[in-house]
Amino acid sequence: MRAVKETFRRILKSTPIDPALERRSIRKWYQSKRQSVQTIEQAILSIQNRWSIQVEGDRAEPIFIFASGWRSGSTLLQRIVNSDPDTLLWGEPFPDSSLVQNLANSLRPFRESYPPDYNFLDSKNFSENDSPLSSRWTANLYPNFEHLFYAHRAFFERLYAQPAKEQGCSRWGFKEVRLTMDHAIYLKWLFPKAKFLFLYRNPYKAYRSCYDWRNLYRHWPHEPIPDPETFGKYWVSQVTEFLNCFEKVDGYLIKYEELCDRTVTISQIADYLQSDLDTEVIESRIGFSKDKEPSRSLLKRLEKVVSPVARPLGYVLDKK
Repeated sequence: MRAVKETFRRILKSTPIDPALERRSIRKWYQSKRQSVQTIEQAILSIQNRWSIQVEGDRAEPIFIFASGWRSGSTLLQRIVNSDPDTLLWGEPFPDSSLVQNLANSLRPFRESYPPDYNFLDSKNFSENDSPLSSRWTANLYPNFEHLFYAHRAFFERLYAQPAKEQGCSRWGFKEVRLTMDHAIYLKWLFPKAKFLFLYRNPYKAYRSCYDWRNLYRHWPHEPIPDPETFGKYWVSQVTEFLNCFEKVDGYLIKYEELCDRTVTISQIADYLQSDLDTEVIESRIGFSKDKEPSRSLLKRLEKVVSPVARPLGYVLDKK
């Protein structure tokens, strides 16, 4: 039996590997790796388990508006928040650059075992060795993790807080229509005192307002919004996350129609934000009206996608 096994091993060693099989095997390996990549929330949990970062003396209380997509009333809500003379909320800054998304995604490789502890400057590998770095193996030498954390914070402070301060506003933030709950969790991790307003609107009315726009991207340039199905899937994913997860960041959930009919009042929003808001802002309309209307067939296609989530919220396609 031993001789048979030895003969089989020799055959295997002498048999050339099929290049096509080898390529398929490599692709499968990489696919399995992609499928195991963490969400941003999972990565932050891994980071918190490894490093304890306390933001000392933090007074930053930025405000972030997350809307369920385009034409959801986010600009109206932004104007209301900006009525506080001490606040400046930026409007969807540099959307095609996906700044928040890319910065947040940079954390996804972090796990309990990656990067290895011995690569960091404060590890025993470096801190307990007095020999000069020039005489040691430093191919993998990282700054301590807290510097990465504060570098992320500094990006937002320099880009958004500093120019707001130059305009006389000590409080800052922005409104966005492309960010998910994962991104809210990321921003809450960076700024523990941040406030979040989650806004959603009737998907049929939102779609009517922007269905013929040709430059809508969930994530530029690979995730365009070219048809009612894609628009609807995005609306469903956003609203479902908002409804189920807004409390994870101590957020405030707003239905656009309830804002307009005063069921949700400006005073309630002001109390949540601890801001001084002008209740008269909502009375003035600023924007544009559209002459074009999507065809009935387009709206019916949208209905097939959004109805399971939209109908329980009271959103139904009219019979016109």
